[in-house]
Amino acid sequence: MNTFHLWLVPTGAGRDRLAGVIAGLSTRYHGPAFDPHLTLLGGLKGEEGALVACTNQLARVLQPFEVRLMGPGSAASYFRCVYLPVELSPPVLEAHQRATQLFDRQPASTFDPHVSLLYGVFAENVKRAIIKTLPSDLPGSVPVSRLQLIRADSMNPQDWRVVKTLDLSL
Repeated sequence: MNTFHLWLVPTGAGRDRLAGVIAGLSTRYHGPAFDPHLTLLGGLKGEEGALVACTNQLARVLQPFEVRLMGPGSAASYFRCVYLPVELSPPVLEAHQRATQLFDRQPASTFDPHVSLLYGVFAENVKRAIIKTLPSDLPGSVPVSRLQLIRADSMNPQDWRVVKTLDLSL
């Protein structure tokens, strides 16, 4: 069975800058390419039509907002190899809370929002070196005004498909 993921999608110049950094790192370190995003909910299961309906509802109740990006970090997780932590601001927390309610999910014990810059498995010293090479003009914040439902046919980003993209309510 496919799994689905709900993404908040940055827009504007900040999104373009993040996309350029991701593309550069993916090429340089032979990692998969992917679009900049903040995973609001992951590992969703169910009938695609029902998930699209919930995504539509969520997009209608969320307003566009600014996401504050903090200094780069790394983790042992493949999908958090190198990433930018996201400040747990009221709009981010509200979006997560509303999503868990609409998708009938139990709130995660920890919600650790981030924008990944590189997927992969590297030694800690390599990840520290990668972080040191990141451009100094990474955005400190990005506007978020879109929501995407992603279908993942596997764990490989090349097998991820956008099911629905919606603008957040204005």
